[in-house]
Amino acid sequence: MSAISFAKNAFKTEKPHSSVTDWVDILTADSVADEAYDGIPELVDSISLQGGGPAEASRAIRKKLKHGRPHQQYRALVILKALVENGGHKFQTTFADGQLTDALKHLGNDAYTDKKVKKKLLLVLASWQEQFKSEPSMAGVAGLYKQVRHERSERAASMDTMGLPDGEALDREARRKAKLEREQAKLDREQAKEKQRQEEAEKRMKEAEERRKEKERKNRPKRAPFDFEKEKPKVLHSIVEASQASSNLVNAITLVNQEKESLPDNARVQECLSQAKLVRKSIIRYIQLVENEEFIGTLIETNDRIIQALEMYDKLSVPQAPEEADASAEITSGLATVQINSSETELNKLQGKQRAAIERAKQNSFRGQDTNVHPDLHDLSFGPLGSSSQNLPTPLRPSTLSDDGEDANPAYDRGSLSDFSDYQSSDEDSHQAGPSREYRNYVTVSVDDLNTTRHANEDPFADPFAD
Repeated sequence: MSAISFAKNAFKTEKPHSSVTDWVDILTADSVADEAYDGIPELVDSISLQGGGPAEASRAIRKKLKHGRPHQQYRALVILKALVENGGHKFQTTFADGQLTDALKHLGNDAYTDKKVKKKLLLVLASWQEQFKSEPSMAGVAGLYKQVRHERSERAASMDTMGLPDGEALDREARRKAKLEREQAKLDREQAKEKQRQEEAEKRMKEAEERRKEKERKNRPKRAPFDFEKEKPKVLHSIVEASQASSNLVNAITLVNQEKESLPDNARVQECLSQAKLVRKSIIRYIQLVENEEFIGTLIETNDRIIQALEMYDKLSVPQAPEEADASAEITSGLATVQINSSETELNKLQGKQRAAIERAKQNSFRGQDTNVHPDLHDLSFGPLGSSSQNLPTPLRPSTLSDDGEDANPAYDRGSLSDFSDYQSSDEDSHQAGPSREYRNYVTVSVDDLNTTRHANEDPFADPFAD
């Protein structure tokens, strides 16, 4: 009987299963958070109450590391680190058996280990190295970090020698690139937001400035319409002042000896130049406002004189070569060559634009003027001057006698006023003589034709009773 019992004990493979294993299973469940520490104090108490508690806990954790899912492996590392820190000296000296250390090394060197689990393993081993580096009894636990890193380096070197890519190195490079891309994307988003904020701020400032200007325009008093009769004295004064300024500028330029002094250095010339530019502004303003034909021509002519003087100054203010003619000859040639209608100067370009604007204003003003027309003729259209009159009726004009001696125009057969009167006189016979049928002395189109067709007995002064 004892032999049978010994055989059963020899082949018995069942490991002790207590609350320690149950607590490890509970704390590594999928519903538990990665870094949760709830239940670990109960596990520590359960280990301390049993003599084989440390060995059972080490075995249960080793199973999770070797055969568990990534979450269970991660939780097993968290539980193991907490037990080493809180399980007491007995657990620290007995948990690190050969099987558990082999499982930890395999987990760190396996290329298929989850990245998150591998990172947690290195952190745990690094903390043990720092914690137990001065304890000789824990040298095996403290050296696990170097062993895992050394084996990983050797494996990477061997793969590099064989020309095979190192998965971990590739993963690290991929993570580094992904991190850089995330940082760059974050920086780009921040820059885009900052740019958008600046654009919105500029837009708000611009809108506020526009509102302010619009408010100023609304509050600004309106300019009174131009009244020519009221402004006429000022217009005349401006014309006189501008003519005088142009003459003064030309005279000042003429009196300068350019061999000794240049035009820009002459105080009198500069004074006249400033005055000419100043008075020209009022002339330009009146050219744009005045519509009177007589004053428009005078204003344009005055402006031309100022422009001519300014062009003369521009031409003669350029430094002359020493070998050229004397100053008087230069001034004379300058006066002769200055042309108002030159299209190459900016002044004359401006003058052309002003003249075109004035012509348009004159045409618009003539188009809008109301001539002295009788009110009954306002709505009648006679067409443009010089148009054809072929559709008009032929005008009435007197004609000569017909060939049979009768008046060709029946309108002349109506008799005289005496034929329709009841007055009786001694000259009744003469009144009853009938209306005269002689030709009236009307002028026809051709006087020569009238003379050739007139007969002798058609004399208007002849005696009608001579026969």
